[in-house]
This record gives sequence, structure tokens and C-alpha cells, in this order.
Amino acid sequence: MKKIKFFRAALFLFAAISLISCTGDNEPLDPAIDLNDNGDNAAVFKADFDGQTFTANTTQAIVNDDYISINGRKSSGEFFQITIPNAAVGTYTWDDFDTTGGFALAYSGGSGSIPYLGARDDVGTFADFANYTDTAEITITSIDIQNHKISGTFHFTGVRFADGSVTTVTTKTFTNGSFTNLPYTGDTTAPTGNVFTAKLDGATYTPTNITGMKMSGMISLVGRRGNIENIGLSMPDNAVAGAVYPFTAFSSDARGQYIDSASGIYGGDGTMTIISHDVANKRIKGTFSFTASTVLPPTTTHAITEGTFDVTYL
Repeated sequence: MKKIKFFRAALFLFAAISLISCTGDNEPLDPAIDLNDNGDNAAVFKADFDGQTFTANTTQAIVNDDYISINGRKSSGEFFQITIPNAAVGTYTWDDFDTTGGFALAYSGGSGSIPYLGARDDVGTFADFANYTDTAEITITSIDIQNHKISGTFHFTGVRFADGSVTTVTTKTFTNGSFTNLPYTGDTTAPTGNVFTAKLDGATYTPTNITGMKMSGMISLVGRRGNIENIGLSMPDNAVAGAVYPFTAFSSDARGQYIDSASGIYGGDGTMTIISHDVANKRIKGTFSFTASTVLPPTTTHAITEGTFDVTYL
């Protein structure tokens, strides 16, 4: 039970991290860049697995004082997500970071699929599985601050629980990963029209970025304040108006989570109510409240109250 709880937390964190860099409809790498350009300045994101080469049709990259986030996506919906809680040239592995989160390597086959995650093999959810060995490594080779382009390489072994199992894992090896001359911005702009409000310990919580994504049978919504701090919600993608979801920190049908940039991840026990869900236009509206507590002792809690959301998701 402990393993599945931590895996669900990892999936939710993966969704939150992904949403930091996916804040609207996918756009081409840059309108001025020809993806078919074979010159030295061509922007490319690619990786090898299963005897084939994945080449992204679209990407989004963010580089700021707190993190690097890179997303490479194909028109089929499959994508890679890379996140590093540091913004400097260098080589990074799990050993460079503690367990509070922010370092991420993941591959998703698209909507409805369970992503393969890069994970530690010495502690955490997948530490006890003999058939999983962590190989994750990300190298940032250059950050061109004048032209706002980033390049680097990566490889990792992705792991996930086998379908319907919490005792067996499957792995996938990703090699020769590279991203070259990807245009980056300092941050993303929240899509217009999205609403996400709440009170955090009685004080008004106002997100600077509001995003939503449908993935693995769930809709994940994130209201982010600043670069990392966020309140996240997850509900079934078939949720209907009037549905009420009581949830605990690791419920399977709905969840609430608070991520504090200083203190880590807080799971929540609370309630979510769906007011409306326009499946055709991918917009969902509702209310929520929960008490967020640290996953491991010592216990710290935060009260998330008077929450509302009205968000269009990808």
C-alpha cells in the first residue's frame, strides 16, 4: 500500500511539473524556425527507444533563476518532460538533488497511458524492484542567453507499475536523447479565461499561472504561484456536473495536493464538487477544500479553503 501511495504522489507531481511548461495549445518551436532545416541552427528534440527515434513536432522550454523545464511533443500526443531545479550548464543526476522534488524525467505515450518515470533506485517507490536500475542523466551543454536557446543531452530508464499491478514493474530504456537550439522563455503566460482561487491558511491564494491537462484517465489542474509553489487538483476525466468527490491524500478517483517551494509535497484530505464539465470544449468548473499534510513526519499542515476552479484543459 505504501508503494502505490507514493507512486500516485509521483504521478500527480509529474502532472504538476508538466503543467508548468504546457500552458496552452502546443505551438511550433518558433514561427521563424523551419523544423526541416538541416543546417547547424535547426531546433531538434529527439530520443531513441524501442528501436525507433522519437522526434518532436513541438517543444516548449523555460529557463529562469529557479529551474529549467523542457517539453518535447509529437502530434500523436506522446511527449517527454524534463525538469531540473537549477538553471546552469552542467550534468545532473538524482544524486544532485534531495527528495523534495523538482528533478524529473518522464515519457508519456499520450492521453490515457501511464507515463514512464525516471526515479531513484535507492529510496522511494521503486527501490525494492530488482529489475529497475536508475540510469537518469541530464547534461545542459549550453544556454545561449543572447539568442535564448538551450541545448543538451539526456538518457534514462523509465519505470512504471505493470497494468493492474502494484507488485510488478515494467521498464523502458531511453537513449541518445538530445535537444538542440531550442528557443526558451523566462516563464509562460497563463491562458486567458481560466479561474483558480482559494485561501491558504486563511490568506488569499492568487495563482500567477493556471493550467489543466488530461492524462491517464484523469484531469489535473494546477494553480501555480511563482515558479514552483502550487495547489493541484485531480479528478476523473468523465466527471459530471453534480458529482461530489470526498478524497484522502492518496485517493484513486480524486486528489488535492499543495506543493510548497520551501517544504515539499503535501497530500490532502477534503472534498471536491463538480459544477459543470463541457467535455467537447474541455472546460471544467467546480469547488474544493482540503487539509494538506506532509507525506512523511514530522507532520505539517495547511488549510486550503473556499477553492474554486473554472479551467480549460489540454
